[in-house]
Amino acid sequence: MKKFLIFILIFFSVLTVFASAVLFDAGHGQTVGNADWTIIGAYSNFGNALRRFFAVKQTSEPLTYSMLKGYSVLVIPEPNYPFTSNEEEAIIQFIKDGGGVFFIADHEGADRNENGWDAVSIFDDFVKPLGFEFVKDNMTEYPVQYVLKSPITNGVKNVGEWSGSTLKVLNSSSVHPAVELYTHQIYVLYGKYGKGRFVAIGDSSPFDDGSGSPWKSLYDGWNTGDDSVLACNSVYWLASGKSTNTYVYLIPPKVEKITVKNAYEIIVKFNKRIVPPVMLRLNLNVTNGKIKSTKVDGNDLIVLFSEKLKRGKHTLITRLIKDEYGNASPMEATIFEY
Repeated sequence: MKKFLIFILIFFSVLTVFASAVLFDAGHGQTVGNADWTIIGAYSNFGNALRRFFAVKQTSEPLTYSMLKGYSVLVIPEPNYPFTSNEEEAIIQFIKDGGGVFFIADHEGADRNENGWDAVSIFDDFVKPLGFEFVKDNMTEYPVQYVLKSPITNGVKNVGEWSGSTLKVLNSSSVHPAVELYTHQIYVLYGKYGKGRFVAIGDSSPFDDGSGSPWKSLYDGWNTGDDSVLACNSVYWLASGKSTNTYVYLIPPKVEKITVKNAYEIIVKFNKRIVPPVMLRLNLNVTNGKIKSTKVDGNDLIVLFSEKLKRGKHTLITRLIKDEYGNASPMEATIFEY
């Protein structure tokens, strides 16, 4: 009971932190050419992950300060149309007054609509007063393993960069690296400006989930490494100023081990708390035993058989087992021996 009460307190504290709104910009060429960086396109998994805690919206309208002040965080996925001077001023003022902005760029020359502007040039036109700039280069590395201790990398072990840019810190007192390539060029950074915060990354591919328009070549970076954790950690920090590991909210339950208590009972331990109902099947190569009942107990699933297991190897099939946040496990076959 004590553990349950602690969990409830933590859960509602998370909901309190996330009792705000996130706005995705979709009005600056996020769907031109091969791009599809919208929450109804290749960034749909990103948007859906955040919807568990935030009100998430998207706009194609010009950005104004009066619009932005109604949100806690603005996410700008790889723009291909430059911002007007009024929009640039609104974004900077939004940060200064306490807002959070996530700048997501790409490599030099990623001019998808051939208008003479890529995301690097578009951002560098106005982000330098924040204390950083994007570098005009094109880098690929996976896995990127130089993950530094920071408010946005809690639980992040590695991420990927697939043709992206690096970044340069101009003010080391307020801007700090979070992820570096093997060359120690900065790939992800975070910083503070006025009362607000910002995060910048040199590639849009890590948050691409591979969905979107079928005629576009998209890449599933969202489910590669810890890209999704980095994305949601960043938004959490931008919204709250607090660090957390969003892994628990994103990753579906997975079987860690199976313990055989006796011929009629096994305990299936998952990597996180699960909730009923559960779906199980046993491949019975050496026994006629059948599953009699199941009981969920935190991370454990207690399975009782109606007939005695015979000696040998057995395969337990699990699928669509959910956690408290609605993450459902894929089909998984786990071998155990009695």
